[in-house]
Amino acid sequence: MKKILFAAAVSVYCLLIALTSNAQGTEVPAEVQNSFNAHFKNAQMSRWVAIQDSHVATFTMDGQTWRDAYFTNDGDFKGVGRHITQDQLPISVQEKLNNDYSKYDIIELYQFDCTETGTCYFATMRNEKASLTLKLDDLGYVAYSRKDKIKQIKTSDALASVDRKH
Repeated sequence: MKKILFAAAVSVYCLLIALTSNAQGTEVPAEVQNSFNAHFKNAQMSRWVAIQDSHVATFTMDGQTWRDAYFTNDGDFKGVGRHITQDQLPISVQEKLNNDYSKYDIIELYQFDCTETGTCYFATMRNEKASLTLKLDDLGYVAYSRKDKIKQIKTSDALASVDRKH
């Protein structure tokens, strides 16, 4: 259950990063800061974001930009993630997305290297009817999926709404 909640937190974090311009004002517990410094000695910090009972550091290091390190409030290091492109996915994951989800456009891909469960990939996809979030392992097996219907607005309804405002 904790793994599912943590996976959900990773997804929420990706959304928060997209919506957050700068979270430098986030107060980071000393245990978290010390753990980050021990794991990433040569990192250049960009920002901290607090999410539920954890903190996420976004940083650059070794030419890799915008990596995300995840820590519990007690300073336990949980893993590191980064946004990737489709050609950076393992072949098995690419094939799974191309074969089973070809009716969706890929919006975002995220690689997460977890200290407990290894590497997994998050894919955010969308078509005209639904948005889809998948968590896949490195062999392409789907461990988690969430599908949300996109509300279709009829052109006549949208025009009527505009007319009522004027």
